[in-house]
Amino acid sequence: MKKGTKLYSILKLKCPHCQIGNLFSNPGLFVIKGILKMPENCDHCKQSFKLEPGFYTAALWISYPIELIIFIPVFLLGLSLDSLNGFFKYMYPLIILFAFMIQVPTMRIARAILLNMSIDHNTK
Repeated sequence: MKKGTKLYSILKLKCPHCQIGNLFSNPGLFVIKGILKMPENCDHCKQSFKLEPGFYTAALWISYPIELIIFIPVFLLGLSLDSLNGFFKYMYPLIILFAFMIQVPTMRIARAILLNMSIDHNTK
């Protein structure tokens, strides 16, 4: 992944303007405390992360299709595995657990995508 691209900023959860500062107070995809806690501004370039009131509600519209892209194929695979001696009965709890585990990274990535759609990278 090349620094200076939108994909770098999204997957590394970095500031879309400078790509140095962290988007979240607790960096990383899998966190337990402060899941969506973001600083007011980037620590490095002072870019505001609070663009307008209710800005991040649009992230729900980004995370929903991501979840569908992940879980529709998994669900269809599970239905096809149902005929294999009840294998799906044992896999279904693991799929549900996976669904809960993927929620935090999906919410964080959805916010990063939304910010990257709104803020351009500083090429100076």
